[in-house]
This record gives sequence, structure tokens and C-alpha cells, in this order.
Amino acid sequence: MKIILVDDDKAILIILKRMLNKINGVEVLSCFNNSREALDFISEYHMDIDLAFLDIEMPEENGMDLAKKISTTSSSIDIIFITSNREYTVEAFDICAFDYIVKPVTQERLIRTIERAANKKLILDSERLKQENNISVHLFGGIDVNSKSLGAVKWISAKSMELFVYLILNDGHNVAKSMIIEEIFQGMQIKNAENYLKTSVYQIRKAFVNHVSNPLIISNNGYYKLELDDFYIDFVDFEKRIKDINEINELNINKALEAEKIFNGCLLGDRSYYWSVALSEKYLNHYSNLAIKLGKYLFKVGEMQETTFILKKLI
Repeated sequence: MKIILVDDDKAILIILKRMLNKINGVEVLSCFNNSREALDFISEYHMDIDLAFLDIEMPEENGMDLAKKISTTSSSIDIIFITSNREYTVEAFDICAFDYIVKPVTQERLIRTIERAANKKLILDSERLKQENNISVHLFGGIDVNSKSLGAVKWISAKSMELFVYLILNDGHNVAKSMIIEEIFQGMQIKNAENYLKTSVYQIRKAFVNHVSNPLIISNNGYYKLELDDFYIDFVDFEKRIKDINEINELNINKALEAEKIFNGCLLGDRSYYWSVALSEKYLNHYSNLAIKLGKYLFKVGEMQETTFILKKLI
């Protein structure tokens, strides 16, 4: 989370910056003593800012007016007021403040706010990717690849589909030709394997020719990789969502439930390949850990129907 701080008290800025810098994943981009300098910075760098911590009672322009101007400049920046007064609470939430913290600020209170903001950002980013990305790849429970405009991708051969999945699971990294031949074209004569590889690459490009505008597979100096800019990939989304969930609580329960929905069965389902077994076990373990934590939490808070659903799914 990238943050700016605005407060006319320099000592408060120093303390807040130190406290925030102790929280994993937080970067304080800049601190300001007045609204004018803060607005100049926001107008130039608003795309890089996630949160703005604002004092309310400041000389020249108060935090409420500054918040309204920030919202006009960028609707993606969440506003958090930090103030000594409780009297502005209603007005703060009228202008859609994300949070309202009364001084003195504790580390625990800051951590709760940052966790909520990070959860919100992750969910919004994931939904945006689903809407913006042309190709959706779902590998939990089977292999389902489709585009918004043309529907399901039609595979020309089983090997071209296997190669595509193999490169997807390498997450856009370069993979050596020798490794691909060893994993996918095992047991073939080298010359035959190389020809099969070239054919499979051609078939993937042909299968996607009407779905994407850019070259899908990049080959260079004996390495191959997939360009993933146009892709929504379910296992990538799942992994991002569960990354920081150590213990289920009221702050991350919705994030955990959204992650649980993504898992629709073992990786690749009944199309599993020998080279994918370890990855399938990895994601199954991730899901099992998440489901058990969810089951315990939901049972504790009395959500018996959801508890039963998740535990049945796990079984």
C-alpha cells in the first residue's frame, strides 16, 4: 500500500511515518504540512497512491476540503482522517472516508486499517482484471480457456493444449526448449521432439489468432514463454488472495471466502499430467489449509450452513 500523510504538526508526521513503515507492504511516499503541496503531488502521482492520511484542523485549508479535492482528482485514493476531534465523524463519512481515527493513534489501530484497505484493494484489482482481461484461464477442476468475444478456445491437438497449460503454469517465465522436450515430449527422438514442439507452438498461435492481437508465444534463443498481459488466471488470483491470510478474523473473512470460491477442484482436474502432480498437490494443500481455517472460524461464529458447505467440499 502506497501512502501520503498530511498534517500541519511535523512531530505527528514523523511518528506516523515510523509506525506505518513497520507494517509489511506499506510505503510512505511523502509527507506534507499543508494542503497545497499535497494537492500538487497528488495531481502528478495520483495513479501511484492508495491511501491518504489527513488531519482535519489545519491552517489555510482543512482536511475535509482537501479530501473533497482529492476525490475529484482521483476516486481510487481512499481517505483516512486522523484527528483529535470526534465531532467531524458524520461529515467525514458523508464524503465517503475509508476510516476515521482519533488521536492518539496506536500501532494496532493502524494495522487494522491497513489490512482492511489491502483486502479491499485486492478484491477490486481482481474484479478489474476479470473485466479488463480478454482471456480467462480456469485450471481448477479442469482446463477451461475462453475469451469474452469468441467463447471457448478450440484446441487443434492435445499436445498444443498441454504445452499451453505447461507455459501458463510457468507464470510467464522463459522455459528452455530442452526442459519442454524433457517434460512434454518425453521418449521421442530429439529431432522428432523439436518438430512436434514447433508444430504445437504453431497450433497454439493458430488457436488464439482471433482471440488476441499480440503474439501469444514468444520464442527467443531456445526459450519459450507466454505473454500473459491479456489473461485472467484463476490459480494466480487464488494465490494472491490467500498470501497474507494466516488466521481468519472479522477483517479478512470476506477475502478468505472470495478466495475459497475460486477453487473448483484439483489443478487440471482429470486432465492431470505427470509433470503437474507436484503443482496440483501444492494448490490442494493451500486450499485444504484455507478451508480448515474457514471451517473453524465459521463454526465459532455460528455460521453452520457455510461451515457444512466448505467442509463437504474439502472432503
